[in-house]
Amino acid sequence: MKNITKLIKVSPNVKVIFSDLFDTLIHRNVHPNYVFRLWAKFMVRELGLSITADELYIIRNSTVEFLSGKLALGKPEIPYDQTIGEVYRRILNNDLIHGISYNTFERCFKEADYRSEIHVQFRNKELISELASLKEKGFKIYLVSDFHMPKTLILKMLEFHGFSNLFSEVFISTDYGKSKQKGNLYNAVLEETNSTPGQTIMLGDNKKSDYINSKKNGLNAIYLRHLSHKLRNKRNLFGNDRKDFVASCRKTESKCRKSGHPLSEYIIHYYFFIERLYEEAKKKKVKDLFFLAREGLYLKKLFETYQEINGFSKKERINTHYFKASRQSAIQVSLKPLHEEQFRHLKRNFGTMSLNQFLKSFHFSKDEIEEINREIAIDPNEVHEKFVTSPVMSKLRTNRRFENLYDIKRDHQKKAFMGYLNSFNVDFKSEGMVLVDVGWGGTMQECIHNFLEGTVDVSGFYLGLRQVYNIEPDSKRYGLNFSVYPSYNFSDHILMANTQIYEQLLAAPHGSTMYYNSDVDNPTVEFHEENEKRIFHEFISPIQDFMFDEFVILTKNLRNKCYNREMVQNYITDLALRIGLRTSTNKLKFIHNLSQGFHQNIGNKMVGLTYSPSDLKISKITLLKQFLWSPEKIFRYLVKVKPMLYGKGKSWLGWPVDFSYYYILFNHWLKKRVFQKKLI
Repeated sequence: MKNITKLIKVSPNVKVIFSDLFDTLIHRNVHPNYVFRLWAKFMVRELGLSITADELYIIRNSTVEFLSGKLALGKPEIPYDQTIGEVYRRILNNDLIHGISYNTFERCFKEADYRSEIHVQFRNKELISELASLKEKGFKIYLVSDFHMPKTLILKMLEFHGFSNLFSEVFISTDYGKSKQKGNLYNAVLEETNSTPGQTIMLGDNKKSDYINSKKNGLNAIYLRHLSHKLRNKRNLFGNDRKDFVASCRKTESKCRKSGHPLSEYIIHYYFFIERLYEEAKKKKVKDLFFLAREGLYLKKLFETYQEINGFSKKERINTHYFKASRQSAIQVSLKPLHEEQFRHLKRNFGTMSLNQFLKSFHFSKDEIEEINREIAIDPNEVHEKFVTSPVMSKLRTNRRFENLYDIKRDHQKKAFMGYLNSFNVDFKSEGMVLVDVGWGGTMQECIHNFLEGTVDVSGFYLGLRQVYNIEPDSKRYGLNFSVYPSYNFSDHILMANTQIYEQLLAAPHGSTMYYNSDVDNPTVEFHEENEKRIFHEFISPIQDFMFDEFVILTKNLRNKCYNREMVQNYITDLALRIGLRTSTNKLKFIHNLSQGFHQNIGNKMVGLTYSPSDLKISKITLLKQFLWSPEKIFRYLVKVKPMLYGKGKSWLGWPVDFSYYYILFNHWLKKRVFQKKLI
C-alpha cells in the first residue's frame, strides 16, 4: 500500500484530491458482475417474479447493451432511470410481472442494487484513514466514480460504511452522461468544484480511467495497483454456484454436529422452509401470515429474523401473527349440529378411543361427563376401534343430555372463536387468511375454513404435506419442503420420514389450546402436559437457542450466494438421509428423550413415541422387495430401526442401516441413468 501523504507531498501545489471509490476505497469479496446476479436474486424474491434470477440478470445485461448503443454512451454513462424503465418494459412485455406498478418496481430496483453491493463490500480502512488525515490538514476531497448507480445511492452506501463526511461532494458518471473512462467527466468536475487541474490529484486503481485520462486533463495522478484485489476479482470469475452454496451449508452442518446439541442440523431444514415461505408469500402478495401454535412460535421468530436481515423496508414487510389453535380447539369450532356432524376429523386421525376419551374432547365438566356415562350405561373406558361409527356413538346421538350440552358448548366456542379472530384486526373477507404450520395435512386449516362457512379463503403454507385432504379452490395448501401434491417423488419420500422430529424441535414453552374463552385478555384455555413441559425446558429450549444463532449466521452467509431450488432440494434430501440413517448413539439418546415429550391433545392422548415391528402394515418379504426396488419408499421405516433398537438396549445391531445410505443413493442414481424416459 502506497503512502498517499508522501506521494502528495511530491506535488506541493496540490490542494484538491479526487478519489475513485470501487477497488480504491471499497473492495468486494465477489466479482463485480456477481453483484448484478445478487441484484436479480433480490428482485425475484421481493417482487415475486415468475422468472429466474439468471434470466433477469441476462435481461439487465441486454438492456445495458441496448441503451449503450442507442444513446451512444459508455455503460457507466447510461442514465440510471432509463435502465430501470427499459428493464421494466421488457419484463412487462413478456408477461413476467403482474400487478406491480412502475413506482414499486423502481423502488425495489434501487433497494436491490444498494443491498447487493453493501452485502459484499468491505472498506479500505488504511486509505480512508489517510484521506481523513489529509482532510484535517485542509485538503478538499471529492469522490469521482464511474458507476451505474446514481449519487443518491452512493451517498447511502457511504453512510452505511461510515465515511460519507469524508467528501465535500460526490460525482457519479451515470448522473452526468460522462465518464472517467472516456475522460470527459474530469472537466465537468473541475468546473463544478472550481478546481485548477495543476492543484488537483486523482487517486484510483484503473490505469486508463484514473491515471492516464486524468493526466490528459492536466491533473496530477496516483495509480493504486491493488494487485491482490484485482487477482481476487479474477479468481472470482471461476468456481460454481453449487460448490459455494454447499460449502455454506456444510459449514453450518459441521458446527451443529460438533456443538453438543444433537439434531441441531435441522435448522437447515427450517431455514429453507422460511426462505421459501417468504418467497411464496411475496409471489402471492400476502400481507399477513398466521403462525399456528405451537410449532409456529419458533417459526415466527425465524421468519421475522429472516425479514430483518433480508427484508428491504419495514413498510413492505409481511405482518406476522401468532395464532393459538390445536386440532382439538379447531375441531370444536368447526362442529355442525349433531344430526349433521360426522366427526370426520376424529375418524380420520383418531378412530380408536373410548367413550371417556371422546367426551373429554369437548369442553364438558367432570360432572357432565359422569351424567352422560350413567345414561349411556356403557363402560366409559372400553376402547372402540371405530368409535364414531360404533353403537356407542349411535346411543350418544339419541341422548338428549349429550345433544343439549353439545349444542351449548358448540355455540359458545363459535362465539368465543369469532371474538378471537376479530382481535387480530385483519380484514379476512377481502384479504383471506394464510396459515403457517409445520404440517402434515391441514386439519386446523380445514376446520377454520369450515367455521367460516367458505366465505373466506383460508390457505396454508406448511413445511411439508404428507396426507391427502379434501382441498377446495379456497382452501389450498402448500408443502414447501416436501408434499404429496401434486405427486410424490424421491425427495418427498425421504423428507417426510421423520416428521415427529421436525415437530419436537419446534416445541413451545406453553401448553396446547383446549378451547376458547370469551375473555379478551385470556382468549384460550391451555393444557401443558408435565412431561412435555420438562422435555421442553431440559432439552428443546437450549437447542432452539443454539439453532437460532446458527440461523442468523446461515441467513447472512446465503444472502450473498446465488443458488436454485434444485440445489436446495438435493442438499436437504441428502441431509435427511444422513441424519436418519447414520445416527450416532448420542442422537439416539436425544431422540429417545424427545419422544417422551410427544403428547397428543386429542384421541387417546398418547405420551411418547413407540416403535415396534408389529406396527408395520406390510409383510417383511414385501418390505424387503420394496427396499431393493425403491428404498426411498420404506425410508420412513428405516429411520425407526435404530431408535427401536436403542430402546431395547441393542443399538449395536443397527450398523446395517448405515450402509443402506449408500444403496439408496446408488439406486436413485441408477434409475435416473437407466430409466431416462421416467415411465416407471
